[in-house]
Amino acid sequence: MRFQTRLLVRYSLLVFFLVVVLGITFYAYTSRLFENNAASTYRLLSSRISLHLDNLIHPMDFITTNLISDNNFRSGLITLATLNRTDFQNSPFINEAAQAVRSDLMTYSIQKNFYSVVVVTSAGDFFSSNFVNHGQIDSEVLPFTDLPGYVAAKQARGRAVVVPPHEDPWDTHARVRVYGLARVVPGPGGDLAFIEVQNPIADLDSLFSVPDRSYVRILAIQSDGTPFYESAPTSPELLSYYLKMSKRSEGTEGFRGNPLTGKSELVISAKSSYTGMRTILILSRDVLLRPLAFVGWTTAGVGLLIILVSVLYNWFSSARLTEPLRLIRRRMEETELSNLPGQKALDHENDEIVALDRSFQRLRGRLDEAIRRELRSRTLWLQSRLDSLQAQVNPHFLYNILTVIAGKGLELGDEEIAEICDAIAAMLRYSTSTTVRSATVAEELEHVRAYLFLMKKRFENRLDFAFEVDPEIFAVAIPKIVLQQIVENSINHAYKNLEGPMNILIRGYRSRERWMIEISDNGQGFDPVVLQQLRAKMAAFDVQPSSKDDSSGMEIGGLGLLNTYTRLHLFYRGDFVFEMENAPTGGARIAIGGTFVPSEKVDIDVYGSTRRG
Repeated sequence: MRFQTRLLVRYSLLVFFLVVVLGITFYAYTSRLFENNAASTYRLLSSRISLHLDNLIHPMDFITTNLISDNNFRSGLITLATLNRTDFQNSPFINEAAQAVRSDLMTYSIQKNFYSVVVVTSAGDFFSSNFVNHGQIDSEVLPFTDLPGYVAAKQARGRAVVVPPHEDPWDTHARVRVYGLARVVPGPGGDLAFIEVQNPIADLDSLFSVPDRSYVRILAIQSDGTPFYESAPTSPELLSYYLKMSKRSEGTEGFRGNPLTGKSELVISAKSSYTGMRTILILSRDVLLRPLAFVGWTTAGVGLLIILVSVLYNWFSSARLTEPLRLIRRRMEETELSNLPGQKALDHENDEIVALDRSFQRLRGRLDEAIRRELRSRTLWLQSRLDSLQAQVNPHFLYNILTVIAGKGLELGDEEIAEICDAIAAMLRYSTSTTVRSATVAEELEHVRAYLFLMKKRFENRLDFAFEVDPEIFAVAIPKIVLQQIVENSINHAYKNLEGPMNILIRGYRSRERWMIEISDNGQGFDPVVLQQLRAKMAAFDVQPSSKDDSSGMEIGGLGLLNTYTRLHLFYRGDFVFEMENAPTGGARIAIGGTFVPSEKVDIDVYGSTRRG
């Protein structure tokens, strides 16, 4: 997956996660706030309904109490219940008692405030304040004991009881639904009469109305557990559950799962201290939160829009952010060996990208330098191989010729010729050996000894040389034919303008963690200009080795000081010492050295053969 794609996916997932979390949190907070507001509102509503219900029942109770407290009304009921109806002498008294009861029912207050006030005596007399709807009543069709509320009133023993909504039994035509309050009027020999105060059910419907009936179920349950009012038909099991929950949740309302309906519901109740009736409001959470569906869909839509805008923005931003990286990538892909150095720097508004490009340019420079070093090393290696091949032109033939010359010298009694031939053969054997590219200090000193022996035969008394080498450094590895070319350089160049004796001193010692070899002479020393030029070229080689092919002075046995420095630099990977200076007492001094690594002990006699022990 590309970096831009990963960047786009990660930031888009982050935005999606934040939008989803915030959306869910907002919806949950809104739902909780809505639930709390609804609970608070309907808690107040249940208390108000319970209070208003008391206000409806209280006048009904007052009117029945007022009637049975009236002496004429009570005397009339006693007369109607106790006098014998078959005795015609009692007829005036019965008529007078009926008129007294009827007069008490026909007051303005009863006519105005109640649907009807009905009185039924134990003898079957029927009186009603609503003479319009209760014109004709057949008491035999409706027995006294079957009247609605009679059983509860009988059990109450004179106390008023609330009668749940029912069809008016006294109106056989209109079938009006009413509710009421009833009580039995006790007498000396039993119940005198049954009194019921009625009001239309419409009053209860108005009382129990709420802003939206679809949100809430309303119940009014009497103290004995019988329902007084139901906004919707309720099974006995569900009614019992709501009654139990209303008693349990007083003061701790909260939505709970209903095991009978499977819905989450809130049960709120208020109990009347006057009638003992409990008003219960049941809120369904699903129905209550239904208006929030629009809020939920709106939130989801806004969240989706935010996600889409964020994805587009992230796509555009990631493309802009990764554009410099693609540019750097193209520059890397276009990089070849031929264009490593000298590429134009990147100009961009992003400082980090410019810094990255600069680092890439420095990497290109280091890579170019490393390649040049490698090419230089390979060039030197190939040149040395060529030199070795050129030096191996039938070496056995030369050895044989030198052996013949040495033999002739011995036949003539001239041992000096034999020594010269042996020295030349040893130098040829050492310089033409291609099995290894390095030698020990002991082997180098042996080679230099042979060279100086031959130069001594040439210059005779004019050349003197000496070796002062610590045997501790004999086993140190060193490139082949390094010391001989320095000594040869001293003999060939240090005495061009001098006629005096030539003194060559070779010193070798260990200085702390390094080994050192010094070659000094008593010649005319270095020309200051030439010495400065040599040092400048060596410093330039340290910075960036040149890959230019320079054959001059690179042949084994005739390498110049600069090429000697180059060979030492490549052999020791820069960890070496190379010093050139003019000695205060005259002549030149050249010193080379490196890190001392203990190795096999080697003993050498610079005037004899090498011995290992």
